[in-house]
Formats: sequence, C-alpha cells, structure tokens
Amino acid sequence: MLQKIIQRKTLISMLFIGMTLLGIISYDKLPLELLPNTELPFLVVQVSRFRNADPQYTEREAIIPLEGASGSIPDIEKIESYADRRRSGITVYFKSGANMKYAYLRLQEKVDKIKPTLPEGFLVNVFKIDTELLSNMFMNIQIRGSGGIDRIRYITDKEILEPLNAIDGVVNVEIFGGREKTIEIILDSEIAESYGITPGSLRGILARNNSFKRFTGYLEESGLKYFVNVNAEYDDVNVLENIVIKPEIPLLLTNISAIRFGLKEETSISRVNGKESVTAQIVRDNQANIIALAEEVNNVIDRLNKKLESKDITLVIEFDSSEILKTNMDLIKELALIGGLLAVLILWFFLRHFRLVSVIALAIPISVLTSFFFFYLFDITLNSLTLVGMALAIGMLLDNSVVVLENIYRLAEKKKDPETAAIQGTKEVWRSIFAATLTTITVFLPFIFADNFMVQILGYQIGVSIISTLMVSLFVALLLIPMVTYFFLSRKKSVTGYDGFNRNPYISKVYFVFLKLTMRNPFTTIILTIIVFFLSLLSTLALSINVSNEPELKDFNLYVTMAAGSSLEMTDKTVAELEEMLNKVPEIEDIIAQIYEEEAVLSLKLKDDFRKLENHTIEDIKGSINEHIDNFRSAEVSFEEPESSSRYRTGGGRGGGGDM
Repeated sequence: MLQKIIQRKTLISMLFIGMTLLGIISYDKLPLELLPNTELPFLVVQVSRFRNADPQYTEREAIIPLEGASGSIPDIEKIESYADRRRSGITVYFKSGANMKYAYLRLQEKVDKIKPTLPEGFLVNVFKIDTELLSNMFMNIQIRGSGGIDRIRYITDKEILEPLNAIDGVVNVEIFGGREKTIEIILDSEIAESYGITPGSLRGILARNNSFKRFTGYLEESGLKYFVNVNAEYDDVNVLENIVIKPEIPLLLTNISAIRFGLKEETSISRVNGKESVTAQIVRDNQANIIALAEEVNNVIDRLNKKLESKDITLVIEFDSSEILKTNMDLIKELALIGGLLAVLILWFFLRHFRLVSVIALAIPISVLTSFFFFYLFDITLNSLTLVGMALAIGMLLDNSVVVLENIYRLAEKKKDPETAAIQGTKEVWRSIFAATLTTITVFLPFIFADNFMVQILGYQIGVSIISTLMVSLFVALLLIPMVTYFFLSRKKSVTGYDGFNRNPYISKVYFVFLKLTMRNPFTTIILTIIVFFLSLLSTLALSINVSNEPELKDFNLYVTMAAGSSLEMTDKTVAELEEMLNKVPEIEDIIAQIYEEEAVLSLKLKDDFRKLENHTIEDIKGSINEHIDNFRSAEVSFEEPESSSRYRTGGGRGGGGDM
C-alpha cells in the first residue's frame, strides 16, 4: 500500500494542500481572545442593602429564604453563604457537567419568586461568573471636558452613547460618572393614606407593572427548548401616570402623586488629573474579532473627537484589551517563529543537506495551519493557551520527519533504488515514531477529560493544540515525507555526498567517545545522570527564588480605604489631597480616580520615558510614592487590594469569587 501512496504524487499533494487550505479558512473564522471562554461551576446570589443592618437580621429575613429556594435546583454540590452589615451573598456550587446556562435561568426564576416576599430594603441579584465576563470587558473610554460633570454626562448620553452602541460587535456600553436622568414620583401622603397606600405597596405595584414580559422567540439546546422573553421598560411618562393603583375605583398613579423629571443622587465620582470625567465601558460580543473591533472603535472615537472639539469634549482610551492581546499574540508568534527557525538551523548544522532540510521544514507550516481546522472542529479559540501549546509542539513535530527522512537517505546512500529506499526506510521506523508520538499524546490526553474546571481551562486548550499539531505531523512524516523524498531521489541517478552525522567528524568523534564510556560504565552513568538532574532542579528553584515574580508594569493602582460611614464628599476631599501629593512624583503622567463612599481606587499611569527622567525603576517610584503618603492619616492607602472591600473582589463576595 505504501508503494502506491508514494507514487501518487498528485493525490498526496492535493490531500495536504486541501488540509492546509481548510486550516487557513478555519483560522479566519477563529475568534481571537486573551483567555478562553469558560463557565465556572458556581453562581452567586448577592444580597445588599442601602443602609447597614444587623447580619443576623439579614440572615434570618433574606439569606435563609433564598438558600431554601436555591436548594431545589438540580445538580447542586454545596451552598455557602455569608452575611454582613450591608453586603451579603450565597454561592451555589454545581456538580461537574452541570448545564450552567440552564442552572442560571432556574436560579434566577427561583430568586424572582422570593424577591416580593423579602422585607423592604433588600436588593437581590444573581451573577454568573465566567471568563467571558472578564475577556468581554473590551475597552474603557474616558470622556473629558469642561462645564461640569452633569454637562459631560448629558453630552455623553445624547451624542456619544448611540454611535458606540451602533458598532457591529459591541453588545453594550455602560456609562459611569455624573448623574443619570430619572423620573421622580412624589407621593401625596395624605391622599395615599386615605386610600391605604404605603410607599412599600406602591413600589410593589410599580415593580409588577414593569415586570411584564414580551415573547420574542425561543431557542433549542441539547434537546431543551427555552422561551425567550424581554422585560418591557417604561418609555413614556404618560404610561407611568396612567398605571392603575386600585382597579375598583379606578385610582391612577397621577391621582396620588406628582411625577416629574429629575437627576439621580451621585454615588461615584470619576476624575482624571483633577478634571471630572465620565467613563464609558464597552462590552463586546464574544464572537467578534477583538483586533478588528478595536480598529472600528478607534475610527468612531476619532470621528467623535472631531465632531465634539468645538464643545471642549475629548474621548481618551483608558484601557484597551486588544493591546494586551496583540502584544501577547505577537510575542508568542515571534517566539514560535524563532523556535522553528532555530530548529531548522540546527538540522542544517548537523545534516548539511539543502533538500533534506527543506523537506523537513515543510512539516512546520503544514502541521500548524492544518491544526487550526481541529481548533475550529473542537470549538476552541485562538488565545494565549492554544498558541503556547502550538509553540511547544513545534519542536516536537520535526522529530518524526527527521527520523523518516534520515533513514530513507541512509538506505539510498547504500545504492538502494528510490522506491525501495522510501518504502523500506518508512517501514523500518514507522512503529517507533508512532509509539513516540502516542506516548507524548497520552501525557496530554487526560487533561482534556479532567473534571476539575481549572484543569479543564488549562488542559483542554493546550491539550487540543498539542495533540492536533502532533497528529498532523505524524501523517506528514508517514505520507508526505516519503512521497517528496521519493520524488527527489527519482530525479537523481544516485545519492552521493550524504553521510548524515559524519558531515561533522569532530562532533561524531566526541559523541562516540562518550557513548563508549557510558556503555562501559553504566552504574557511573546512572549516578551522574541523577546528580545532573538534581543540580538542574536546584538551580531552577534558586533562579525562581532570586528573580522577582512581580512584572514591571507601567500602570498600577493605589487603593484608598476610608473609615466606616464616610460619605462620598468626605472620600472625594481625601482623594483630592492625595492627588496633590502624587502630582509631585515626576514620573506619573495620569492619575485616574474612581471615588465611592468609604473607598476609592487611583489608577496611576507612568510616562513612556519614565526611566530617562531620574533613572528610577518601578520599585523606586513606588518607594517615592510611599514617602509622600507615609504621613497621610486621613485614610488607609495601599498598593494591595484591601481584603475588607467587596468592590474589588471578583464575584462581589466571599464565596466563589474570593476563591478564584
């Protein structure tokens, strides 16, 4: 059969050309992302209050009823909860293999039924924690300008929000900072009391009227049919005024209250270099190409900046995840390319045969490009983990081709005809290279079927990339290499001048001397090998201890924690004092402050040429900042995220988010 294969040059060529083209087409369809999208097997029910409350009261009135409702959902492994004065939560862990989308819908349904029975003042939300939430937070844009924060917010809502939302690939744009427009309902207490209506019962009536659903269609997944409804929002004051409070009278909302437009109370302050600003956070579709989307958003920002220049409004990108992605991807591609070139150069150094090395080099692009088809087939994306897996596989995928080609040329040098050399050379080594490839694959195969979700995130992505690349390289070595080698050999009358390692006689002599020594002294060889192994291990550990684990990033955060009960105005005043101190550090270019009640976070951005100013490292700059804030007694200031704060912890609580 091998004889027929190596003689069918057109068939084998078209087969591998077709596989390579499939890979190229698949590559264009693969989404680019920094981290793979993975659903974590837990859900978080967050319970919060606007005012402090006794934790025992929160546990009795809210946590226990919500735990009871949550416990009826199938596939639950365990439930953890905690209660605090203002923020509490429940973490529901699910068994391996549970359908998290279905579980989220069921939990949301159960919580919605319990909400109306809870005492007034509790705010309950259900969160699904997955890496998609992290990777989909695409870009933060600072909207800066003059005329006050409310003017900036008004222009943002009127002229900026819609163009950003209209970009193909943008799912949502959240606006932070400034005061939102609201509709204020001012209840006439005397009229309301005469009809027996309390503020609490009125809230319930408004919530029920706002929770009616509109059917939009259905979707099917794994044999289950889900009906899709959207909650209708009030979009007209007249609709709100004509809500029926008591049908038997009938009594309308406008009969017992005055309804007017207003502004929400400010709950946070956003500032850049002492100048108030509004932040727009863009969430992308997980199927969108992040780099192409970044280019489109930048084009829209440029058009908006030209349009709003006369109004003294400027849009500045504060954070762009595509920059991190491009940097990581370019670095991995560069390392993989360098690794591949080094592998080819090493082969050339030892073999010194152009045709031989060029044939082996074919294995790299064919294996890499074809593996993209398997990425598409197994529904994995191009991310840091899959590219690292491919980079690891590049060195290994050449081994099979080298063994087959070396053996074929060895036989050809012994005056074997091209057909015999190609067939016999492949038959002699195919079991060895198949076994070697299989043993490597079996190392990564268990990771694909692991139950632990953290192992799945790492193992599945890297495992599929390495296994698919190695499997393709095996087919290249057993089919393409013999065919191409037979083609080259059949065009020459004989193979002369090729003698493998003997092209480098000094290396060969040294190698054979060491080989004889090891064969004559097996016990000593084993002992020396063990000693070298442990010395390598100790040197690696020593190197990892001596080298700092903290990367030098130009951007870092400073966390401010106020005393309990501090108002937004008090926190703002404290942060303003801190900003004045930080302005004395010459290396700092931007100070971006996000201020809340009781806490704040300052994002410090260093100048591009900060090292040239005073030749300071990141640690020197942090030391200088510490000197400025050493005597600062108005609040606790640290480079580390405060453990007591729930705002900076993923998941918003001490449950699953804290563990992550």
